[in-house]
Amino acid sequence: MADPFDKDPLGTGKPSMTTWIVNLLKNVPELKNIYDTVRDPNTGKFLYNADAITDMITSSSWYLSNGPTVAGNIAARFKFGEKFYQQKVNEYKITVSALARAMGLDVADPSISEYLSGLAETSFLNGWDENYIENTIVSNADIVGKISGGAYAKQILDLNEYANLMGVRLSDQTKSNYQRRLIGEVGMDGLRKAATTDELKKEIVNQQSLLYPMFSDDFAVGRTLWDVTSLHRKKWADLLETDEDALDWDDPLWKDGKIFTMMDEKTGKVVARPVWDAEKLIKKDERWQYTENAARTYETYGLNILGRFGLVAR
Repeated sequence: MADPFDKDPLGTGKPSMTTWIVNLLKNVPELKNIYDTVRDPNTGKFLYNADAITDMITSSSWYLSNGPTVAGNIAARFKFGEKFYQQKVNEYKITVSALARAMGLDVADPSISEYLSGLAETSFLNGWDENYIENTIVSNADIVGKISGGAYAKQILDLNEYANLMGVRLSDQTKSNYQRRLIGEVGMDGLRKAATTDELKKEIVNQQSLLYPMFSDDFAVGRTLWDVTSLHRKKWADLLETDEDALDWDDPLWKDGKIFTMMDEKTGKVVARPVWDAEKLIKKDERWQYTENAARTYETYGLNILGRFGLVAR
C-alpha cells in the first residue's frame, strides 16, 4: 500500500495536500499524543491512513479552537492557487528562519531545515505569531538540543563574565544548565517558563553572599567581589610584581577567599581581612621571595643591621 503521507505520491512535482497533516502532528504540542499513537516508533511508518488521522485531529479539543483558521487557509490554497499558497508559506519561512538563527540554530543543517520548513507551513495554516512559533521550537527537545550560538550564547557569555567578577568559575555543565533554563520549557498550559539572566545573576549573588556574608550588603547594591577586593588585588599585584587584571581566583593566595577573609578569633565568624594583614600573607608566599621589591626589602634590612653594628653609615 502506498504511503498516504508520501509528499508527492503521483510524481507531479507538487506536495500532497496531506503533508499539512504531518506538519501539524510534528509541530503542534497539543497533537503530540496523536503523533505518538499513529506512528510506529521503530520504522517511522504511519499505522493509520490519512482519513483516520484527519478524523483524530478534527475531533481534538485543539482543532475545535484552531480548525477554522487551518481550514480557511487550506481552502484558500484551492481558491487562489498553489502560487498564492506557497507565497504565504514562504513569508512564514523567512520569519521562522530568522527566529531560528537568533536562537542559535544552524538553518543550513538538513534536519533543522526540514523541521523549520514544516513549521513554517504549520505556522501559516494556524496564523501563529512569533512568540508562539518560538515556543513551539522550544517544545521540541531534539531541536533545542542543537542550539549553539545565537542570543543564548551571548547571554551565557554575559553570565560567565559576571560570575568571574563574583569569584565563581562556571563549569561547562553549569553553562549548559543555564542555557537550558534561559531557553525554558513550554508547560501543558502552552505557556513558556524561562529564566532571565538577571534571575541567574541573583542566584550567583545569593551563593556568594552565603560564602562571604561580610560583603552581602555590597553585593546587594550591585558591587562584585572584584570591586570589594580591589585594594587586596592592588597590594597583591604590587608585591608580586604582576598585572592585577590577570588575577585567577584559583591563585593560592585567592583560592577560597584566603587573601581577603579571615576568622575572627573572638566571634568565630569569617570577616574581611585588613589589607595590612593581607600584605603579611603575601610576603609569606614563596613567589614574593623572587621579586625585586623583596630584594630591596632584604637589602634595607641588611643595611639597618650593619648600621647598628657601626659597619656602615646610617
